[in-house]
Amino acid sequence: MQLPIIVKRPFRIIAHRGASAYTPENTWPAFKLAMEMGVKDVELDVQLSSDGEVVICHDLSLERYGHSGHVEAMSWPELSQLDMGSWFSPYLFHGEKLLRLQDLLKKYSSEITYHIELKGKSGKLPDQVYRIIEEFNLSNRVIIISFSYEHLKQIRAIAPCLRLGWLVQQIDDEALSKARALELFQICPRADLLKETAVHLAHSVVPEIRTWGLNGRRKKVLALIQKTIDAGCDGATVNWPDWISY
Repeated sequence: MQLPIIVKRPFRIIAHRGASAYTPENTWPAFKLAMEMGVKDVELDVQLSSDGEVVICHDLSLERYGHSGHVEAMSWPELSQLDMGSWFSPYLFHGEKLLRLQDLLKKYSSEITYHIELKGKSGKLPDQVYRIIEEFNLSNRVIIISFSYEHLKQIRAIAPCLRLGWLVQQIDDEALSKARALELFQICPRADLLKETAVHLAHSVVPEIRTWGLNGRRKKVLALIQKTIDAGCDGATVNWPDWISY
């Protein structure tokens, strides 16, 4: 299959943790490269540090990145000193640091749409995330996503107008019922479990369907991208955002 795969707007090409196939996920290089690729949607993961800072990091444990400890158990001064690049490439990215949500919003402002995944377990996370979004007046440039329906309920209670997306394994009756109850903007199913009939049904409940889990070898990823498009979805998070274009 020839690259890039061409899609029609308004399909969302969402850089998953930035351009994370080429750079350490959720770092400045990842977001910068996504911007250079012309991507207008980025996905990122947030957790709360022990002193209340909204930190951009996917894993709850820091082990995969070469460190001990957990994000939520450490203060921002401790977390800000960690090398978050060498695990990916010590030659290219040694010394890259963790970011806070406010750092990213300050830099790119309304240039892009932020798909912010509530990853941490802290019950205070939704409030803190919303406070920062409001501080930068970027409610219209944000979609809050989570696997946790409870976190989405919290956000809906404090921010009735924010767009919300629920990460699910597949679109079923329960997902549709709960999506309708919370007036979700997106349902986000796993790409390999996608069914075109379910996508069609879900579009009667939410404006957008976008997929996740486009991982693996090249042939598999390309097949999942094509499956997402053929099923009539409205976007996908992908580690290789340059593999899709308009």
